[in-house]
Amino acid sequence: MWLSTARRWVRLRAMFKVLFFIVLLLALYLGLRPSPTPVTYNWMSDLYHAGGLFVLMLLSYLSFPRWRWWARGLMIFALGAGIEYVQSFHPLRVADWSDLGANGAGVLSGWVVIFLFRQGSRGADD
Repeated sequence: MWLSTARRWVRLRAMFKVLFFIVLLLALYLGLRPSPTPVTYNWMSDLYHAGGLFVLMLLSYLSFPRWRWWARGLMIFALGAGIEYVQSFHPLRVADWSDLGANGAGVLSGWVVIFLFRQGSRGADD
């Protein structure tokens, strides 16, 4: 069963790569545009940060499975930190430490899901 699932994912890898770059471009656009993303509640900004990097982590694993686990997390967290750094220079945007914490939470939760998936797939091979 696992082998048929793996073959299906290999066929879908091109789609995962396209989705990865679409989400990456969307994150860059929303993070670097002059006006902040509208939020109704205070926690929504953190949800955007954590959710965006979580989705990028999962899509990066599905698109580029040979990346090292630490390099994947470091690159995606550096993306979020870089966006925060650029926002600190913009007069209408604010860099916030809680945003970096939410970025870290998104990367960490992505690592956990990828780890659990890999552990489950190893068990299915036995």
